[in-house]
Amino acid sequence: MDKWYAVMAKPRQERSTALTLEQAGIATYYPEVKESFSVRGRKQVRLSGLFPGYLFARFDYTSQYRTVSYCRGVKKIVIFGQTPAEVDPLFLEDIRNKLKEHDTISFPAFCQGEMVRIMHGPLAGIKAVFDSSLPRKERVVVLLRTLYYQSRAVVQVSDIERYSEAV
Repeated sequence: MDKWYAVMAKPRQERSTALTLEQAGIATYYPEVKESFSVRGRKQVRLSGLFPGYLFARFDYTSQYRTVSYCRGVKKIVIFGQTPAEVDPLFLEDIRNKLKEHDTISFPAFCQGEMVRIMHGPLAGIKAVFDSSLPRKERVVVLLRTLYYQSRAVVQVSDIERYSEAV
């Protein structure tokens, strides 16, 4: 019986892996979003995977395991213990519906030296100074200042917000 499974692709080969699996008769779903960002003050948009490095494939695990596992671009079928990671079709349908409504993700632009507050994760609540963005814009470098030292930390851009001393 065909079920949906999570498949890990080789780095930056998700799209081509999905196409290769489709050519082998395996149904795939690689959810992508439009990522909005700015370069030198100009707005740019590119397609980016919602789950970088992963895609979903529908196949019969017992009879098509080898076809999927040895397909060009597949690193492995995601397995928890001895059980392959099945994905609920309703979950995938929910992703499809949400992407139809909001197909663009915008990352706020921070300026070097701007005060930010970390909102989530182990550093939640700490004030920091924005330093720089890392490639692909999902992560940023912030400077943490304490009484005795200054340190850099890498956090998700979605985990920080602008901080105003007046607040």
